[in-house]
Amino acid sequence: MSSQAWRFIGFDARESELDGRKAPIPVQVREAFLLRPEVELPYSVDRHVWPSVWSMSDEPQTDGSGLWLNLARLQESLIGHERTAILIGIELLVPNDPPSFGFPYSLIDSTPEPRSVPEGSTYLGFDVADAGFLSGLSNCGYSEAERAELRPKWQDRINDFGLLKSEQGALEFRELSDVRAPEHAPFWVFRLSRLPDL
Repeated sequence: MSSQAWRFIGFDARESELDGRKAPIPVQVREAFLLRPEVELPYSVDRHVWPSVWSMSDEPQTDGSGLWLNLARLQESLIGHERTAILIGIELLVPNDPPSFGFPYSLIDSTPEPRSVPEGSTYLGFDVADAGFLSGLSNCGYSEAERAELRPKWQDRINDFGLLKSEQGALEFRELSDVRAPEHAPFWVFRLSRLPDL
């Protein structure tokens, strides 16, 4: 296995618990899409799972991925629009020799400011997603047979945010996702951190 390194790729502003409870994910959806369906408000790089505070029509300047590259501008925009949010930083696990097919090169071509997760941030966990941030962990539904097989193996490896607890677990889940959802493969490993509140 080639060596890999974490690369910081940007910021986002996601719904707080208060906002999330206004339109919670229905029980039957959590049952079909989550290996820990008791997690009512799962976190994810996937905005369909953990929504941004910006709608597609009113979202201020981000890069092509929807991530913000400048934390100060993101904070100013939230204050200017009088919005509250959970600020997150996202890192991508990058192989030293990335493949030519399917690797999200656009995510590592940009330079966020600051260039690393800010001091005082809190680690949240790991997600596994494709280059467009579709989560293999929480947005590629599980069949009844898959739920019966995978839940006993993975429930204890997923934290109360709905994210994988360890990098090793995320690497294993990435391999599983490539096989289980080949239409979205290849998948990649992302690490999420919560930034200090404004």
